[in-house]
Amino acid sequence: MDMELHTLPSYAEVLELLDSFQNMEAGGMTRAGFVGGSAGMERLARRLGSPHAGIPAVHIAGTKGKGSVSSMVSAALVASGLRVGLYTSPHVTDLRERIQVQGRPLSELRFIEAAAFVLSEAETLLREGTPPSWFEVMTGIALVAFRGAGVEAMVLETGLGGRLDATNLPDLRVVATGITAISRDHEDILGSSLTAIAGEKAAIIRASTPVIAMPQEESVMGVVAARAKEMDAALLTVGKEIRVSRRQEVAQDKPGMGQRIDFETWRNVYPDVPLAMLGRHQMENAALALGLADLFLEYMDCAPLDSLVLKRAWRSLALPARMEVVGAKPWHIVDGAHNPASAWAAAETLLESFSSTDRAMVFGVAGDKDWRAMLRILAPLFPCMVFSPYASARSVEPEELDAFVRREYPEARRFVAVDASHALDLARGCVSSPEGVILTTGSLWLAGEMRGLCKQENPVKA
Repeated sequence: MDMELHTLPSYAEVLELLDSFQNMEAGGMTRAGFVGGSAGMERLARRLGSPHAGIPAVHIAGTKGKGSVSSMVSAALVASGLRVGLYTSPHVTDLRERIQVQGRPLSELRFIEAAAFVLSEAETLLREGTPPSWFEVMTGIALVAFRGAGVEAMVLETGLGGRLDATNLPDLRVVATGITAISRDHEDILGSSLTAIAGEKAAIIRASTPVIAMPQEESVMGVVAARAKEMDAALLTVGKEIRVSRRQEVAQDKPGMGQRIDFETWRNVYPDVPLAMLGRHQMENAALALGLADLFLEYMDCAPLDSLVLKRAWRSLALPARMEVVGAKPWHIVDGAHNPASAWAAAETLLESFSSTDRAMVFGVAGDKDWRAMLRILAPLFPCMVFSPYASARSVEPEELDAFVRREYPEARRFVAVDASHALDLARGCVSSPEGVILTTGSLWLAGEMRGLCKQENPVKA
């Protein structure tokens, strides 16, 4: 993949070059490869001239809610007047969603410019026999793009785990660490016990760097607290140092109204903040994000975030495929829940936000997920289910999903689709009421495919 830097490749060519590197998200990673650690990212960063050096960062790990928290922190810091780079994963529609400056994905040109430089250095490492992974290359592109954009702050979401993640560079200037809800996921790589998984994620806590954690199971919080103590890092928690309560209950069948929340941190009080995103879990994510933003601003000797500024920042902030309403009459929600904990959050939000029992679910999932547990949570809520593949070799065959539900819930109506478009047609045939609800879930990739279909033909009029 030799490439002259003075001749920029096209965006399609960059994507093709990226695909030549090992990509765990496409199923190409084993525990043996993961245990190889962050040395590959460190080598790549050195070749790139350490573009992250000196830029203060907020670093976020956890099992669920990382993307939401990262996006909310970024929006709050942008609203405070800072120039902010956001690196998150995975994407839903376009790869450039992962790398944002001022809340907007990189333009194709800026992405190509950063990628051309990073890929040329990655090629050198490849020739030397130490190639970086796909995610390490993407992380390098983000850091180079942020340096080029002159950002004053970076918000970095870990890709997998934390201790060995590409974002966890030893010389990263982290000024605030966030730990979202931790539950079982990627057990084949991170460990089979909840405490082992928590240990991998809590390892991003750094010496004398404050950390804010979501409420956790007792064993998990014990791991987080022990790491914080070991690193002499002040530990704050949502519900204690950051308080949150709903001012207005969610209006059923009016998801466009979102929710209104009161927050209080050690720096300021933030009453009646509108949050467009649905779900109690997003209220808690927002509390964590606000605490991290306050920590960052305090470190920078900035005034506390103004309440009116925060309201403007979060009033319309929406994340693709996170209980996102993409259609009406009937309502259609897409959600990337891909583990049991996320499935519980989706179920709770569905019941809280929509009164109709006229429901259908489109479900597709990767084979390495605990999809049986997910279906045991979700299937009882849906009289009709459609099982769909999506564009990934990891997708479970819909016939296998159908056979499981046939044994466990024989009274449910079930359909097997050939693709997302077919699944959409089948699901719509299941729901007869304009107030009915279709939920597409199980995978961010399937949610992204369905989101694209719905956005094209049925814009939301909530």
